Amino acid sequence: MLPRDMLARCAGHFPDKPAYHCGERTRSWREMHARSSAFACALQSLGVHPGETVSVLGRESLEIYEHFFACMKAGAVRVGINWRYTPAEVLHVLRDSATRMLLVHSACLELLPPRAELEALGIRLIGYGGAHGLALDYESLLAQAGAATPDLPPISGDDVLLVSYTSGTTGHPKGAMLTHAGVAASILRSLINAGFSPDDVWYMPLSAAWVPVVMGVFGLGNGMTTVIADGAFDAAAFLRDIGRLRVSFVNVVSAMLQRIVQEGRSGRYDLSSMRVLTYGSSPAPAPLIREAWEMFGCEVKQPYAMTENAGCWITCLQHSDVLRAFQSEPGLLGSAGRVGVMCEISIRDGEGHAVAAGSAGEVWIRSATVMKGYRNLPGPTAEALRDGWLCTNDIGRLDERGYLYLTDRKKFMIISGGVNVFPAAVEAVAIEHPALEEVAVVGAPHPQWGEAVVAVATLRHGAPRPEASELLAFCRERLGKTVAPKHFLFRDELPRPSTGKLQKHLIRDWVRDNAHLLPWNRSDAGRP
Repeated sequence: MLPRDMLARCAGHFPDKPAYHCGERTRSWREMHARSSAFACALQSLGVHPGETVSVLGRESLEIYEHFFACMKAGAVRVGINWRYTPAEVLHVLRDSATRMLLVHSACLELLPPRAELEALGIRLIGYGGAHGLALDYESLLAQAGAATPDLPPISGDDVLLVSYTSGTTGHPKGAMLTHAGVAASILRSLINAGFSPDDVWYMPLSAAWVPVVMGVFGLGNGMTTVIADGAFDAAAFLRDIGRLRVSFVNVVSAMLQRIVQEGRSGRYDLSSMRVLTYGSSPAPAPLIREAWEMFGCEVKQPYAMTENAGCWITCLQHSDVLRAFQSEPGLLGSAGRVGVMCEISIRDGEGHAVAAGSAGEVWIRSATVMKGYRNLPGPTAEALRDGWLCTNDIGRLDERGYLYLTDRKKFMIISGGVNVFPAAVEAVAIEHPALEEVAVVGAPHPQWGEAVVAVATLRHGAPRPEASELLAFCRERLGKTVAPKHFLFRDELPRPSTGKLQKHLIRDWVRDNAHLLPWNRSDAGRP
């Protein structure tokens, strides 16, 4: 059963049930089915053939999902373009994806490359969301199609349904090709792994420009209602929507959770409908997790998922694990949980051989949800996919009970004086200092050790900046001198794309561009 088949069944079985809420707008399953069918008819009348790319550029809206459903029906490849991209980045994605049609919100027209470049690429534009001045208008196309039924082309489960461009935490974004069968498997497996109910109201405020669009269609598997952000995530609007729409199940990234908890401290919001809160993307400090649990009064879980696995949960730290961490095993909060039964996991060394339990290595996974490959990148595809396994680039270890501990991204490991230092382990300790809001640890060139551990931090609101000696002593007491940071630098905020993940490569580049700030590069200070 393909995702488009699931949509038809939802429309038939739950026709008047709300499928989506977005701000003050609501669409039933019947309406989502009818409008996406009309757009699929429009695409076919404009000459779009199966396998051709139809992209979308706009903030979060109902139309984003109507577009996705239309691509499922027409056999087109769906590409979401981040509205935070520069015109040059937009042009890169359009070229790399071989976009044929682009649905663009009126507010995002200024992000487009010059029209001459688009014409040279053979891209036609369809406008929506207000006055846009384009020849093709989304609502007009739907009206012209009326109640027509699209010609559903034959589709193989192995055909590409969408290309999700990675967030670029390790460099230039790559387009992960996800198939119809992979997305269908992700929907059904995620419903089981997470414990969704058909009666849940699911709030997923992440950007649909990339793989969270799959999380935004989990309702295809059980007919539940999904809430999406109106334009973009806002903590106050998020908390208001929980009470207004009786949201029961939410998923946020750790950076969002910080803002939600800050806003929620006012006590102005009705959170009584909440059943499950999940957080992920990057580690969250224990005090934040505890405060979120106390504020929402519901189950708290941490999943581990990734773009190349169609957003499907690989592991999950269950609520019972979180409670045990609070009561007796605080170290469990550093775990990503245990692997679901529908995914295989293996920890491998640099030669691709399995390592002993408890030893660190690269995390490999095998699942029906794994991507087909990276678009136009045979080299990186061959590196990532080996004998049916996905090499995640994450370093981790499995303990004797089956809990996965993610140590770091392989590309960000620091080698200081011959010692391997994993930034995530240092960050987990540094963030416990009460004055720090966020910490990113990177390697900086050092004349004696090759690389030195440098922490880049932001301060909690209203907290005075501590002395460097205090921070260094705080870390050394808990980590040892070899692994602890050699210096702290401060910024007002750390760079994040819409995915919420820290862009470590930008932080590392900033540190190296500002090497004069490091004490071992200053003539007026000794080396630490």
